[in-house]
Amino acid sequence: MSEKKLRRLPTLIALGFGNFIDQGEAQAMGALQSSILRFFPLVSSTQFGLMETLRALLQTVSSPFWGYAADRFSRKKIMILGTGFWGIWTMAVGLSPSFEVLFLLRALSGLGLGCLMPATFSLLADHFSQQKRGTALGFIGLLGLVGTIAGVLALGLATEGENWRWGFVGLGFFSVLSGILIWLLVDEPPRGAAEPELENLVSHETEKQHRITFRELLLPLRVPTIWVAIVQGISGSIPWVVMGIYFIRWLIEDLGYGEGTMLNHPRGSAHVIFATILIGSAISNLLGGIIGDAAEKINPKYGRTIIGQFSILCGVPLTYILFTQGQHLSFGQMFALAFFTALMIAWAGHGAKEPMMQAVVLPQYRSSAFAVVQVIEGGLSAFGGWIAGSLVDSIGIRQAMLWTVPFPWLICGLCFSLFYLTYPRDAATARAQIAAYGEELKKAQSGMPQVSR
Repeated sequence: MSEKKLRRLPTLIALGFGNFIDQGEAQAMGALQSSILRFFPLVSSTQFGLMETLRALLQTVSSPFWGYAADRFSRKKIMILGTGFWGIWTMAVGLSPSFEVLFLLRALSGLGLGCLMPATFSLLADHFSQQKRGTALGFIGLLGLVGTIAGVLALGLATEGENWRWGFVGLGFFSVLSGILIWLLVDEPPRGAAEPELENLVSHETEKQHRITFRELLLPLRVPTIWVAIVQGISGSIPWVVMGIYFIRWLIEDLGYGEGTMLNHPRGSAHVIFATILIGSAISNLLGGIIGDAAEKINPKYGRTIIGQFSILCGVPLTYILFTQGQHLSFGQMFALAFFTALMIAWAGHGAKEPMMQAVVLPQYRSSAFAVVQVIEGGLSAFGGWIAGSLVDSIGIRQAMLWTVPFPWLICGLCFSLFYLTYPRDAATARAQIAAYGEELKKAQSGMPQVSR
């Protein structure tokens, strides 16, 4: 095994563990919502949904700052700072003496939760070629969700009394630990190192000549494919936000499932069903990445778009059946349907959209591109939690889930068609610009006059 490949594995492990914490933060309130609402009985679903909406909004608003910092400075140091410091803040959430303090701390914790993925997005593109990036992104997602599964099951044991506090203290501790692992294990190659046109040409010294400036922060928005990623992502993210907050509660209140991870309840465990969805999603992340890479090799122009659109549209009938027929299903049937649904619906992100974004943006702008997409897409989709909470209070949790899960995915699947028009052209343009950059570096190394950027 080459030295380059040996450096990839510890990097993937450290980034995967960091992603586990990031997703654990997103799932914590969903897993502990019923316990917290019992502890604070005067709090409504609308208030709870608003808290999570504000957290998600602050996370997305801060994302461009983290993306710009990751493109301009050391991505590794940015991740160490974000994951380590904000882990302490998450611990403070578990120590909140009142819901008002909990509301404030949980909302503000979003400011530090946006640091990891923009830098990860850029780092993976510099470790892997375009034909392998889906698998790498899927592997990160797999490791993250495997950890989240363990976290959800563990949080299911913390549903009595004030035990929910230990859930947040534990998440904060592991966030600090992830910062230490990133410091020890992550290898940071020069930006553009995995591009064949820049092989053995780019270095940490030469990349400084093309370092992003603040005026270039929004430059990726000139790329049509980036706008398609935003448009489809707004509707495509809402169902994940809603299920993360309300799915366990739906199982408990509407279907009568037991709370916690005890299997002796007559109906079964809500947390086990939710963990089943996470297991299916974890496998689906890696499966989608592998299928996306295979599709890229077969048809570089349209392969990833086809598999991404197929996966999204599968979610429409499957989740409709889940929410309308769930009351008629046994625990085993619900377990099987939940797993199969999750297995089919998570290909689009790591297998299609994200590798296509990496292909249409120059290496020095990739963290910022990811962050800008997140701030627009995530900022708007974050309202899903508040909308769903309002619908729960007005029309009931089952109808709220129907309007905020299958319906947005139908819109997302239709919007995904726009990639057929934009991606082939934008990818070819970026490839030509990278090739020109490679020629510039060759001339510089040979002592010939350089062409200014």
